[in-house]
Amino acid sequence: MFTLVFYWIAWWLFQPLNRLIRYRTTPTELAQQLKLDPARPVVYLLPTRSWGDLFLLERICRDNGLPRPGRSGTALPSLDQAGVLYLPALLETRIRDTALTDVVQRAAADPGFDCQVVPVSVFWGRDPGSETSLWKLIFADSVQAGMARKLIIMLVNGRNVYANFGLPLAFREFVSKEKSPEFAIRKLGRLFHIYFLHARTAALGPTLQNREVVLHQLLNSPRVRSEILAESRRGKLTEAQANEKARKYAEEIAANYSATTVRFLERLLELIWNRIFRGVQVFGLERLRQWAQGHEIIYLPSHRSHADYLLLSYVLYRAGIVPPHIAAGVNLNFWPAGPILRRGGAFYMRRSFGSDRLYASVFRAYVDSLIGRGYSISFYPEGGRSRTGRLLSPKAGLLGMVIESALRQSARKVAIVPVYVGYDKVWELNSYFKELRGAQKQKESAGELVKSAKLLTKSYGRVYLNFGEPIPLGEYADKHLPNWRESLRKPGDELPPGWRDFVARLALANHRRVNAAAIASPVSLAAVTILASPKGAVGKADMLSQLQHLVQLLEARPYSENLVVPERSPEAIIEWAAPIARIAEVPHPWGDLLDVADRDAVLLTYARNNIQHLFALPSLVANLFRTRGVLSEDAVITGCRALYPFLRTEFYLRWEPAEAEQVARDTIDVMLGQGLLLRNEDGRLARPDVNTSSYSTLSMLGRVMGETLERYCMTTLLLADESKSRLPLQRERFEEDCRRLAERMAVLTGRDSPEFFDKALFRGYLDTLIDVGIVSETGDRKLAVDVRIDKIAERSLELLSDETRQTLLQLLSGRPQATPAEPPAIAPV
Repeated sequence: MFTLVFYWIAWWLFQPLNRLIRYRTTPTELAQQLKLDPARPVVYLLPTRSWGDLFLLERICRDNGLPRPGRSGTALPSLDQAGVLYLPALLETRIRDTALTDVVQRAAADPGFDCQVVPVSVFWGRDPGSETSLWKLIFADSVQAGMARKLIIMLVNGRNVYANFGLPLAFREFVSKEKSPEFAIRKLGRLFHIYFLHARTAALGPTLQNREVVLHQLLNSPRVRSEILAESRRGKLTEAQANEKARKYAEEIAANYSATTVRFLERLLELIWNRIFRGVQVFGLERLRQWAQGHEIIYLPSHRSHADYLLLSYVLYRAGIVPPHIAAGVNLNFWPAGPILRRGGAFYMRRSFGSDRLYASVFRAYVDSLIGRGYSISFYPEGGRSRTGRLLSPKAGLLGMVIESALRQSARKVAIVPVYVGYDKVWELNSYFKELRGAQKQKESAGELVKSAKLLTKSYGRVYLNFGEPIPLGEYADKHLPNWRESLRKPGDELPPGWRDFVARLALANHRRVNAAAIASPVSLAAVTILASPKGAVGKADMLSQLQHLVQLLEARPYSENLVVPERSPEAIIEWAAPIARIAEVPHPWGDLLDVADRDAVLLTYARNNIQHLFALPSLVANLFRTRGVLSEDAVITGCRALYPFLRTEFYLRWEPAEAEQVARDTIDVMLGQGLLLRNEDGRLARPDVNTSSYSTLSMLGRVMGETLERYCMTTLLLADESKSRLPLQRERFEEDCRRLAERMAVLTGRDSPEFFDKALFRGYLDTLIDVGIVSETGDRKLAVDVRIDKIAERSLELLSDETRQTLLQLLSGRPQATPAEPPAIAPV
């Protein structure tokens, strides 16, 4: 009786504080996402005995229209009154009889009773605590906090409370699967104990170490000590000097994570994002949250902008997931941004370690310490921001280091999470295109940071994040790196055979999963359509029809189950994209026109390139009908099968080459269903009548991959031409000739698009030709070309329009010829 009276006094005294508490929940839409059954009672399970948590839970349930918890004594919960349990009380019933024992046993033994058990974690503040800070030991939330300390924690952190609601568990279904009600209750307690531990780690992360402790551990790690001694033995430095040098490296590298700074940045960034963006849309969070509760996470996002560094941490923090430690280029370590980012979880790395083995050992030891203590990590495998909107070739250096550290430890499972990051408009766009034209990259500095304040006066549309399908690292290694444990789980630095190939394969797998999680935003879809129109102008009615077809292509055969199309109405797509992409509507008596200026069209290529891969196969099929009205299905399939490896290399397409034929057939079926292709009575495929909107869309689709196929054609034609000469074919010279040919082609055809002659793209085509056996490369980087190249080059011309074909052949015939010096490098058939 005394406890009940004291409970109600505490409830009344807590109400003024309760009204001032600011909380955030996961899921955000509780009633919709929990999907509680109104025909069954609800029991909320809290991880600790805390009336403060219970009082706040009652308010959250009231605010969100959920059944409200209350003290039910020895009565079972009912539809009118939800129950509440504390995990310690449930666990206590396993070792001795308590007042709760009879209630739980009655519930389990009664086959007519059922309820929904909803686990709820309440975190007062988001500070994981520090091993050496008395202040944080007192004020950081803790499961061991007593009544007085809990009150202090609530007063200090009441404006930053996070409540995580787990999915409901069907009590009767769970009990019926076990051998006895008593065993079911014991198992239920164990499961929820583990669940709450994982939920806490996912939300708060591991306990933080003082930075001085981190530095001390780094300098005394076996790897660093060994390199310090080696440095002194080389005679350039004494041991003390080498130790001091190592400490400077450690101070330059190590993060200084502060929950207070992260909270401050969250509030600041919320103001900035709302100022310059019209919202941040996030997808895939629920899947990520489930993986984060059982795995240490390594985030590998695409890299479009400097905003990426802050955006990922901001999104994760607001979603109730601990932000990662982020690898940032040392170029960002300038005042005042550097120290702030460092306290937000950034650790800095140089672009190249060169031959500085001491720096490499310190950095490697720091990565080992992060992985070993269970911190999540994020870095950009592209190595830098994409200037074109396409994914850059992945760099294997840091990835290999992180993966090796993750596989060497056995304390916890590790998962790689690919993250697609997209923007309606990237604020660095103008500088990107200047750099592509040869301008010097602007160095990051305090002055540049001040200049960036003008961004606050502009609007850049919406930002999009999609967390893709995770890669469980251990399972992936079991499949692609047999017997890796024998090498990596024993002392020493030995790597298993095939390690480099394994890391390269993993990097490509992540890139393909990033593209599989693409978001076809309104601006990107509009860019695909208008840039594939002659001269960047199109009738509004035609564009509406084309957008409808694009959306239907993505719906009828989604590129992947993780693809997101936020807006599917063609009218809404144009309405959203027009002001951001600066698409002008020109009135005309025969129907309005949509037009984009040349400069804006160039900038729009960035948005198009974000999702160009989604239409690679439909565009390839459409291209095959550019110069032919009728083709057999087998001819179309043969063309797709031959060209797919080149598209897969450039766009990191998700299907294996062996799957290309079936994917092409599925694509043809979808295009037939939409009327973009027709099937004649003899079974052959035909393009629609030229007067139809379907023909207009098919032509537009063909131009989506037009520049890609032009580059492919240039590569094969140049190889065929070079194979007739008497000169050795040096790879570097050939790649430069491809670039020059494309550059000249761009000028003559009026294209202001520096990415068209990006040497990296030609390098990828050449790699693919080597992979399929058309070209071979010697040790001194000379190329030998198979005689089949002549027929391949001839067939490639069929992919081009008459005008483009003529221009290209004229350029080839007029290019300067080098003086013959030795027999041609032609491989036998």
